[in-house]
Amino acid sequence: MKSTDEKIHIYAWAERFLYLGPSTKTSSHRNHAATWLIAREGKLRVTLASGGVIENQAIYLPSEVEYATDLASSSIAALFWEPESTSFQRALAHIENVPRGFACTHANRGELVKLYEFDTTRDEADELLARIFGFARLQGNQPAFVDTRINAALAFLRDSPQAYDSIEALSARVYLSPSRFAHLFKKVVGVPVRRYVLWLKMRRALDLAIAGDSLTTAALSAGFSDSAHLSRSVRAMMGIAPEFLFRQRERLVIHQ
Repeated sequence: MKSTDEKIHIYAWAERFLYLGPSTKTSSHRNHAATWLIAREGKLRVTLASGGVIENQAIYLPSEVEYATDLASSSIAALFWEPESTSFQRALAHIENVPRGFACTHANRGELVKLYEFDTTRDEADELLARIFGFARLQGNQPAFVDTRINAALAFLRDSPQAYDSIEALSARVYLSPSRFAHLFKKVVGVPVRRYVLWLKMRRALDLAIAGDSLTTAALSAGFSDSAHLSRSVRAMMGIAPEFLFRQRERLVIHQ
């Protein structure tokens, strides 16, 4: 029987994705998701595109910040969080006016062990993450924005990212001109439409692969041209290839 340390644990919410398992060295990349990283033991080392280096047991990287990670000496937890979600906005209230990347001085590493227990649920993980990182218990996955037109576009994209055709077609759905829609979308969400759609397609493909689809089937279902297109996109946005996660599928523990 393998120990829990040898397993890869995955918790997936609509707006968050938590990975617990071995670390890997990543290439420099920009992730749409805001990211919390924490080492089970020792420290992590992150290099920002500016050349700055952060070393700590827990590190926060805001959305769209370019960085690379070194191989850690222990397993890690990596929480990827969509910045336009209500739950993230609640978390952000606790970390305003901070540098573009910083060490989390309040991380409670002792709670990590419970996330590796096989019967821990997503709701229980939600409470554990709140204690680990020091923010209030967070729930909810609806967009935090009040512009109903952008909310309608986000709802469509979340439901069917593979159905995205063009900014012209999407803007027509919400009765805006393409130029006005592109401006509002970037202002509200923080990234251009195409980059956000790429993030949603990647999440959809990873969810399908976690559920048991092959990478090729998951890639096609999510709207990628093939598995190589998916691999390039994941590497560009997360610094690693998806094969790292799914090479040994029997090691995955999916928490419902």
